[in-house]
Amino acid sequence: MESLKTRTTRGLFWSFLDSFGVYLVKFGFTIVIARTLSPEDYGLMGMIVIFISLGQMLMQGGFSMALIQKKETTQDDLSTAFWFNVITAGIIYVILFFSAGGIASFFGKPILVSITRVAAIGIILNSLCSVQMSILTKRMDFKKLTWINLAGALISGTTGLLLALMGYEVWALVFQTLAGNAIYLAGLWITSKWKPELIFSIQSFKSLFNFGYKILLQGLTDVIFTKSYFPLIGKLFPLAQLGYYTNANRFYDLFIRQTSNSVNRVIFPAFAIIQEDKERFNANYIRSFNLLATAMFMGSVLLIIVSRPFVELALTEKWLSAVPLMKLFFVEGFFFPLLLMNLNILNSSGRSDASLKIDIVKKGLIALSVIILFRFGIEALIIGQVTATFIAFAGSLVVIRKYHSVRLNNVGVTLFKLCIIMGISFLTSFLLIEPLNISDLAELLIKCVLVPVMFYGFGRILHIEAINDLKDFLGSFISRRLQP
Repeated sequence: MESLKTRTTRGLFWSFLDSFGVYLVKFGFTIVIARTLSPEDYGLMGMIVIFISLGQMLMQGGFSMALIQKKETTQDDLSTAFWFNVITAGIIYVILFFSAGGIASFFGKPILVSITRVAAIGIILNSLCSVQMSILTKRMDFKKLTWINLAGALISGTTGLLLALMGYEVWALVFQTLAGNAIYLAGLWITSKWKPELIFSIQSFKSLFNFGYKILLQGLTDVIFTKSYFPLIGKLFPLAQLGYYTNANRFYDLFIRQTSNSVNRVIFPAFAIIQEDKERFNANYIRSFNLLATAMFMGSVLLIIVSRPFVELALTEKWLSAVPLMKLFFVEGFFFPLLLMNLNILNSSGRSDASLKIDIVKKGLIALSVIILFRFGIEALIIGQVTATFIAFAGSLVVIRKYHSVRLNNVGVTLFKLCIIMGISFLTSFLLIEPLNISDLAELLIKCVLVPVMFYGFGRILHIEAINDLKDFLGSFISRRLQP
């Protein structure tokens, strides 16, 4: 039987491949489609994103995380969760179907009636495979999930691109998403080998709900207080401005949120297994934290300094107004993944109540920032969101120390050293490279090489152990994949 370290390491490899392989495919299609469509097309999709996201969250009811966290799951548990998801999805779809007219009237865009009704079909498709996804995640079988996501990314991206080139405008984005949902559904049903039975156990429902409702509340508040920017911007600003915000947020989701989720979907089941072994738990926490912080600091610095030349080259000048928004979003990459890790670790050890409280504080701060800052523009709204995330992250460290007696000196020192390297990287970029007035391509290439080299070099000088862990992690898999 495989050790936890082997399972976790293999899971991280496939989960990272999911991020940097599958999402590289999505990234490519996003660029080509964005060059074809207009900011207004993305703005229309942005207007309904909060309603679809709320529907997805309500459909799951927190049961996916409950199934993963539960040490032993029965057929009753799985079937009960499946039928709950399907029934809830049907109810939500009916509500959105009849609410579409009101949504369209609110924004003054009649086309939103049909867009909402078609896009909401994705909620039903996802309800049919949510349990299968939980099963593969609990087994840490991320290899299968990666191949499913890869197939979905290729087919959905091709669908969206073809429709965009054929002049279907916003509908290219709608059917791109639905195509991905359909492939994900088919892939999970084929690979998981689990099929639901006609069982709905009240006992199983209560057991799953007692844990899941806290995750559900956390997810709902996350959607409400982060996705509320979309209808707010859509109502108060020109449609093109919402388009810039929507696409900037897409790249943030692609590089920061999806990468964070890929790491944390491995961390959650791994730490759930060792939740009773405090010494092992704490040692693994410190090492995991430092490794994730190093990777995300390096990645976030790179994303910020290459944003302008990348957009100029890949998306063309019509999207340059999105660059300041992208940079502000990428700032959250320094600590959002670490916050998500802390919340997942609290959940994995049965402290979902503490996780929920931290998240409520974060969402309260976001709501306050929206009330105060909306009159100062879209950039101010993003700054408020980033500030709230940072405060929640700091609070999560205090809670982790309280419940798990983790000594945070090591992680604090690592963060300080990473901030030094971050500052050097920014200064080098802004003071030495950008004044050269070289081509966008040359600037992009130089910066893509510069940041990893500086993080590795200064990381060795400052004795950041996670640099070697990151190098060993990548090297072990490269050598393993090269073996016959």
